[in-house]
Amino acid sequence: MKHLGTKELETQRLVLRRFVINDAEFMYNNWANDDEVTKYLNWESHKNIDCSRNLLENLIPNYSNTNCYHWAIVLKEINEPIGKINIDRYSDGIKTVHFGYCIGKKWWNKGITTEAVTAVIKFFFEEIGANRIESDYDPNNKYSGKVMEKCGMKYEGYMRQSDYNNQGIVDTIVYGILAEDYFRKKN
Repeated sequence: MKHLGTKELETQRLVLRRFVINDAEFMYNNWANDDEVTKYLNWESHKNIDCSRNLLENLIPNYSNTNCYHWAIVLKEINEPIGKINIDRYSDGIKTVHFGYCIGKKWWNKGITTEAVTAVIKFFFEEIGANRIESDYDPNNKYSGKVMEKCGMKYEGYMRQSDYNNQGIVDTIVYGILAEDYFRKKN
């Protein structure tokens, strides 16, 4: 893969860009402080804005690495971050990336997450040269699976007690898409 780092991506309604320290307030207010948003994630809700600021202070220096992919999902209409999408692991050997995302509750069920994930999938296949993109989710979070399906990803399996989140040890459902599937559908 030809790593390019967190390059700005744009869609009809969104700009996916690097976080800046001034995003801490938006991060905290728009999603990171909400127990419903973090219910199926493996990090706890932020108790105060300092938690969000500390996270960004630790994240931002990583943008100098071309293999760091961590986008703020910015809704153009209000020009503020409403969520995030990131690559949490990858393998250059098999050209695979695994992503995760979250978005503020106020913007659920509006197709925004699907729009962001679609942009990231396009970026990794068309610019980075990935062969496989994957993600997984807690079966109790069925809407996350719907996002993956809408983005052209395919169900690949059910793994028992294979992860943890704020609910404890949980099962996961795995979805993936291959470059050949992406380019076949595009053409």
